[in-house]
Amino acid sequence: MVRVSAYGYPIMIMLHSLGLAIMVGLSVVLSLRVLGFFSAIPYTSLQRLLKIAWIGFIINFLSGGSLFAANAEVFIVDPVFLTKMAMVIIGAILVGIMQSMIKGAMAGGSADVVASTSLKVVAALAIAAWTIGMVTGRLIAYL
Repeated sequence: MVRVSAYGYPIMIMLHSLGLAIMVGLSVVLSLRVLGFFSAIPYTSLQRLLKIAWIGFIINFLSGGSLFAANAEVFIVDPVFLTKMAMVIIGAILVGIMQSMIKGAMAGGSADVVASTSLKVVAALAIAAWTIGMVTGRLIAYL
């Protein structure tokens, strides 16, 4: 569909952009909250929003798989694409770790969490991974 339909590619790119905005947007907001920004937003609210973020990740996985399949022979050997994929996987893992660390810290009944140094490192690395992933993802169209 992506290769032969006049609408397939634009639809998949639109879905990929939507999934990216949801997953990365909410992940970066959570990361920034951990780093001390947006302190008025309670972690409990962000934890609920991360359920939506994972839906965005699934949208990206499915749309990205379609885009990949349309030109797999080129992408599978492209170092920019491989870097992008590594950063997406790392970003998702870091968000999962961050989500788990926050949930563990909130298990004591506290509605808020004082971010530990390790949690802040995970948050900063997640922002870096998502940023590199987005930049390399955009570069794919030009290489």
